[in-house]
Amino acid sequence: MKKNSKLYYIISGEASGDLHGSHLIKSIKKIDSNIHFRGLGGPLMAKEGFKTLCDFSRLSVMGFVEIIKDIRFFLKLKKQIYNDILQTSPEKIILIDYPGFNLRLAKKIKKSCSIPVIYYVSPQIWAWKENRIKLLKNFVDSLIVLFPFEKIWFKKRNIDVHFFGHPLIDVYNNMKLTNVQPKNTIGFFPGSRSQEIKKHLPVFYDLIKNLSKNNPKLKFIVSQAPGSNVILFKKIKLLKNVYLDSDESFKTFSKINVGVVASGTATLECAISKTPFLVIYKTSFLSWLIAKSFLSIPYISIVNILANKEIVKEFVQYDIKQKNIAAKINHLLENPNKTKNLLEDVSASLGDGGAYKKTAKHIVEY
Repeated sequence: MKKNSKLYYIISGEASGDLHGSHLIKSIKKIDSNIHFRGLGGPLMAKEGFKTLCDFSRLSVMGFVEIIKDIRFFLKLKKQIYNDILQTSPEKIILIDYPGFNLRLAKKIKKSCSIPVIYYVSPQIWAWKENRIKLLKNFVDSLIVLFPFEKIWFKKRNIDVHFFGHPLIDVYNNMKLTNVQPKNTIGFFPGSRSQEIKKHLPVFYDLIKNLSKNNPKLKFIVSQAPGSNVILFKKIKLLKNVYLDSDESFKTFSKINVGVVASGTATLECAISKTPFLVIYKTSFLSWLIAKSFLSIPYISIVNILANKEIVKEFVQYDIKQKNIAAKINHLLENPNKTKNLLEDVSASLGDGGAYKKTAKHIVEY
């Protein structure tokens, strides 16, 4: 690093965090080009000059049972990151989502040093594990949330919280999309983690086969997240009229009429792009049982949570029935406008843009 340079330490462990982290780095460098970055991050952050201490593909683990299997790796990684922070003495620490790892690390850091800890993309403790509020209060200096209701929720609990709008609005507004109108095209989004893909692709495989029997004119696009295991997609790509797509999600949404989406960031991207969709989510039996006991809200899709009602149909775990899902897909193909109008209301609640710029300013000036 240059003599006058500053170091910001960023910790992100998932594809969505890598996306947010890369845009955040860009925005921070526009304010101060002498700031450098290291920590945990993915390929998008690396393109911005970020130095990561771990293979990003090892970080994306979901489900209680799956995390327990990998617990030794994560304990060792937490110790490595903690020691690296003490050695490099960064000016600021930015945690992006990834609460299971980041909140524990924040606790360890704040007990031994006074480096400001800024949490970007709030843990969804309003949905489950509300007891984590104590960790935020005691070990995080400033919290930046992505949804307007979160600011109200955290403020009531005396957290220093800020809402600058959702950054996906900027990503969408700055993206060059095709003007070609899709026809009879259904998109499938299995997620970015291997566990998600393994659970969802068999469901999608059967759906495509059933839909094709009743309507041979249908075309299918299966989203393959960058860095995901290509072997997992080997079977589904052999089906007729199936195309794999590694484009950014927004570009893929512009090519389809209806989306079948694993719950996550992609559901929000559907809302912003006004793409009619339904949600499918499946995990291991034990992980689902544990999660269900913690959940304190009636929906799993952020779009329904923002609307405070079910505007998008959710098929979760044992409600995943081929006949019902196929019927809903056909209904959305034939009647897209009502859903598009409802999604527009959700999108409007996410701010008018400039979220990354405003967030970067807050972090640099904090």
